[in-house]
Amino acid sequence: MLRFRFERVLSISALLFISYLRIVAQNNPPQLLIENLAISGTQSVDTAELAEITSAIVGSKFDDDNEYLQEVILAQFQDRGYFTAVIQKLDVKVVDPLASPKPARLEAQVTEGPLCHLSIIEFTENHAIGSDALRARFPMKKGDSFKRAKIVGGLQAMQKLYRSRGFLDSIFVPDTKLDSSSTVKLNIKVEEGPQYRMDKLEVTGPREVAQTLEVLWTLQPGAVFSHDYLETFLDDNHSLLPPDFAPSDGVQLIKDCPEATVSVHLHLTRDPQHEAQDRAAQVACSTPSDGG
Repeated sequence: MLRFRFERVLSISALLFISYLRIVAQNNPPQLLIENLAISGTQSVDTAELAEITSAIVGSKFDDDNEYLQEVILAQFQDRGYFTAVIQKLDVKVVDPLASPKPARLEAQVTEGPLCHLSIIEFTENHAIGSDALRARFPMKKGDSFKRAKIVGGLQAMQKLYRSRGFLDSIFVPDTKLDSSSTVKLNIKVEEGPQYRMDKLEVTGPREVAQTLEVLWTLQPGAVFSHDYLETFLDDNHSLLPPDFAPSDGVQLIKDCPEATVSVHLHLTRDPQHEAQDRAAQVACSTPSDGG
C-alpha cells in the first residue's frame, strides 16, 4: 500500500465531518509557526506549483513533530497528482525555542516521482448502496490526475450518502495499488455497520420553543434515520434556535447499536448533567475484543 494516509472516521457529531487525512500528534506537542519552507530535489514540479505548495504551509501553525510535518508537505504534492512523492529529508530549524508558537524554518528534500493518473475505483463489501452510486461521488474520470483532495472529497460524499440512509457507523478503508509506474488503482472497502432507525426526539430548553420543535419534527419512530433530514430540519428552523446554537455542541445522537435505533437530543441551553446522561446512554455494539 502506498503512503496515502486516511483516518478511519466514525463521526458522532450530527453535522461535522472530520478530514480523512489527519495525523494526530501525541500529548499535544508545542506548535511551530512556519516562517519559511525551502524545497529541493524535485525534477518536474514547476516553479508555480512549488510556490503554491510553500504558500499553503508558510504562515500556518503545525505540531512540532517531524513525521507530521512530512505528511503535511507530502499531502501538498499528492494534491497535485504526485502520488508517489517521497520526503527524503526534512530539517526543522527553530528560530526562537522560547516563543509560543515557535517560529521555524523548514528545508525539505523531495523526490516527487511521476505525475500519477487514475486507473479504476472499485468498492468491496458494499451491500446497501451499489457501486455505481458510490462511484458517482468521485469527481474523477479514468486518466485524470490522481489527486488526494478529490479522493478525500469522494470519501466524504460517500459518508454523507450512507448517513442519509441511516448508516451512522459506516467506515471506508481505502487501499491503493500502482498498475504501472504512473497509474493508480483505488479499492475502497466498505464497513457499513447497522442501519439505524429513529427512536425519539428530545429537546431541552425553553418549554414553548421545545414543544414547537417537537411538533415540527416529522421523522417518525421506526423510520430509517436520515442525517440529511436532521440537517434540513436545523436549517429550516434556525430562527427558533438560540443565536449561539452550534450543532457540534447542541446536537447529540444517542445510538443504541444492538437495537439499531437512534434518539436525537437538541440542547438549546447548556445542561452538563443532561449531557453526561447522553454520553452514558450510548449503547455500543460488542466487538471480538469485548467477548461478544
